[in-house]
Amino acid sequence: MNKNLQHLEFYPAPKIVLSESKISLKGAGLLYGNFEIYNSAEGELVGSITPMVEFISFSPNTFSGNRIQVEYTVDLTGLNGDIQTAAVITSNGGEAVLDFYITANRGDVLERDGHVMADLADFAEYARLQPVEARKLFGRHDFVLWLMNLGYSSMDMYENFANDANKERALDNFLVFNGSKSKAVVLPAQRDLTHQIGMWEDVVTGSLKLKKTTWGYADGELEVAKGADWLKLSKTKLVGSDFDGQNMAEVHYMVLADKVAGRDMGQVLLNGEHKINIWLSPAAAFDARLDKQSFFFEDTGKLLLTNNTGRDIFIEIACEDFVRFDSKRYPVGQRLEIEFSLKYGSFRASTLSFKKQLYAETSIQVVVVGESGTGFSRRLPLTLWAN
Repeated sequence: MNKNLQHLEFYPAPKIVLSESKISLKGAGLLYGNFEIYNSAEGELVGSITPMVEFISFSPNTFSGNRIQVEYTVDLTGLNGDIQTAAVITSNGGEAVLDFYITANRGDVLERDGHVMADLADFAEYARLQPVEARKLFGRHDFVLWLMNLGYSSMDMYENFANDANKERALDNFLVFNGSKSKAVVLPAQRDLTHQIGMWEDVVTGSLKLKKTTWGYADGELEVAKGADWLKLSKTKLVGSDFDGQNMAEVHYMVLADKVAGRDMGQVLLNGEHKINIWLSPAAAFDARLDKQSFFFEDTGKLLLTNNTGRDIFIEIACEDFVRFDSKRYPVGQRLEIEFSLKYGSFRASTLSFKKQLYAETSIQVVVVGESGTGFSRRLPLTLWAN
């Protein structure tokens, strides 16, 4: 080997690749987009972008690195018809061509997402179907140019609306001002709600149903009226995202049962004027009935019980001695049937006969006692007849 041969250094060669080779656009005014340049080999990519026409610009237009995000702006102001052009990207990793296929609309026609808009009514329909995209478009330069090309006479009002930081409200006020839609109003879908509070319930929950009269922005303020400190709302302010595609919203509330004194009523005020009433009453701890109301002096019957408390309870029975149960205290799950017998006795029967009375009346008292000692009871009357 020739030792005098100079040492040669070899540097790895980069290779340029574009995320897309063709961009298709349609519209008017300013159009925006982006693509990516990246190096599929080794080394570092360095280069520049040169558009073939003046109405296309790139940011950045020179680059270095191995993954570069490039934004482009296409200004179609004053242009119309189909345009085919390109941009050339040159680099140390080779050359690439990015083709543009553009359809420029007239300045008084705006096209987005397949919607062609020739007037404000068309734009209002676009805003109804694509509210998020319409809010983005509302403040852009190409929308301003479109309004000017339409001969819109209230550009000062448009600027006032566009300066509102709440873009949903801004767009809606603009459309209402121009008569393109009516103002949405929030109303109660239900004005009266009722709850029965069980014996051992600590918290009762429910929800308020609210509706907008039409699509678009609407203010909704909720407030619990004075005197209902047992009522708590999950939110007091409604925003656009609270409403679904049917213009309905739901606000949850919580009733603190230990703060409710017997029967009570609270009100929620919507926007300070619409009243929603929430009625409360204690729920029956249990239901009790007899399988029949009339019995013979010597007879049998059934006491039928339904437990509404949601937990196991004990009931106590009080009655006259001729009404006979196996026990005076019973556990009750969800339902229970208790058999009893009647032994009126010959002495009592003869007393009735002496009084020329053919029947006797009595009752069975059923009581359930809660943990606090407060009792719920039912009195069940029954009539006894001679055989």
